[in-house]
This record gives sequence, C-alpha cells and structure tokens, in this order.
Amino acid sequence: MKELMGKVLAQLHWIIIAYGAWGAYGIYDEHTIAMSQIEEQFPVTEEAIKVAEERLSKIDEFRKNLDQSRLRVTEVFNSIGQVQKQLPTEINDIEILDFLSKEAKSLNIPEIETSPMPELPMGFYISKPYSIKARGTFLQFVVFLERIDAAERLFNIKNITIRSEDDVQKTRFRVVTLELMLDTFKFNSRHTETSGVEEVSEQDPAVKRPRKKKGKTDE
Repeated sequence: MKELMGKVLAQLHWIIIAYGAWGAYGIYDEHTIAMSQIEEQFPVTEEAIKVAEERLSKIDEFRKNLDQSRLRVTEVFNSIGQVQKQLPTEINDIEILDFLSKEAKSLNIPEIETSPMPELPMGFYISKPYSIKARGTFLQFVVFLERIDAAERLFNIKNITIRSEDDVQKTRFRVVTLELMLDTFKFNSRHTETSGVEEVSEQDPAVKRPRKKKGKTDE
C-alpha cells in the first residue's frame, strides 16, 4: 500500500500539470470561440459605422445648404421690402390717362385710344393694366415709349404689336398701328410678406422641436 502511495505521489506533479493543461485548453477554446463571434460581427459593425458616417455627411451638407438658403431668402425679403416702399399707395386713372394723352399730343400722334383694365393683385403689389391702341409713324412711337420709360412712375410695357397700314396714303414716314399693354403698380396694403426663414429652419434635423404633450386618459 505504501509502495502504491509512493508511486502515486511520485507522479502527482504530472497529474497536476495535465489538469492545468486541460483547464488552460478549455479557457483557450472559450476565448477562441468568443473571438470568432466578435470577428463575425466586424462586417456588420463596419457597415453600420459606414451608414452612420454617410448620414452625418448628408446632414452636414444639408445644414450648409440650409444656411445659404437662409441668407438668400433674407436678401430677397429685404429687397422686396425696399421695392414696397418705392411703390405708390394709389393709382389714379385720370392722371395716367392724362399723362398718356399729353405725351401723344406733344408728338403729334393723330389717334390714340387708352382703356384702363381691372386691377390684378400680385402679392405684395397690385398691377393695373392699360390697353393702348394708336396710329402714327414708327419714329413717333419710339419717342412715345422712351418718354413712358423715363416717367417718374413705374411702368411696364408688354405685348407690343405693330402693323403696317397698307391702305393709307403714302407719306415720307410710313404710318403704322401700335397696340400694347401698359402696366403700372401700387403697394398692396392688405398683403403681409414673410421671409419664410422659419419654414426653412423646420427642415433642419438638428433643430429640436418641442414634443406634443400627450393628453391624460381617464382611468
């Protein structure tokens, strides 16, 4: 018995080494499995990081464009305010028709017909068109239009049609018929112009908006 115990004790250190090696192998195996699982997650994590980086890049680009849009909108809004101040508050048909008649007479334009049309609201201003039809020489009409352009009041000349009169007596200067639409403008006191900057800011994902409070339900 003593001899058997002596042999066991003599080999005990090998038993301890073998047991330790087995335990180390188990730990190594668990570590290897854990590392494999982590490595398998690398592609998913890298893809998630890539998507997040692209999203952040788009948000940064959007905010830069948004800042530029705010500046442009503010500049346009200020320009509209300056134009509004330059527009008259009323349009007097008698004064405008008298102005057109006097200019035509001073140029010896034989025939001119002017007809005021209904006002057209156009936002911060109101447009008032006048239909004009006249007969005269081409040179007379050139000077007539130049005087309208040089008038203190703001006018817009559009829809010009010039037709040659073939059936009239031929003179040194050919007689033509002129038809056009003449617009003048006034300030629209009923319209309030907004810059729209707040509406543009609502598109910024970085701007925090207050959450709506949920209503309490009766139990």
